[in-house]
Amino acid sequence: MNEQITDEDLYNKELLRLAAMSDCRLNNPDYTIVHDNPLCGDRITLDMMMNDDLILEIGYKAQSCALCKASAQLIKELSSGRNLLELQEIHHLLRTQLKENLPISLPNNWESFHIFQPVATIKNRHNCVLLPFQALAKIETIY
Repeated sequence: MNEQITDEDLYNKELLRLAAMSDCRLNNPDYTIVHDNPLCGDRITLDMMMNDDLILEIGYKAQSCALCKASAQLIKELSSGRNLLELQEIHHLLRTQLKENLPISLPNNWESFHIFQPVATIKNRHNCVLLPFQALAKIETIY
């Protein structure tokens, strides 16, 4: 499959809408983690409020490309009431689908990640989408 991906495909309207959302740090979070992608210079700061093992709220500041910002915004919107294990499973599934250039198909409300389908053919952009999940994985190690 050697289709040429255009900027319009990669940066579709929904992705750009999500990326344009303002950063939204939390006041007094239970956890804050900063995670960098040294290859492209993206940096994500994630804040998280927890109740036992359930996520109450996620906030973030993204000094990054539109792909990372859109991914962080979706995670913020979809994470409330979920546990870290579920997010880890979503991360693993998304990473596998991108790596193997499979149709992005995630369970429950996570299907909105299909907007990143054009990224699957551009391997050096996978980490842009996955960076917020990688930051969450760092939180899992201190939780």
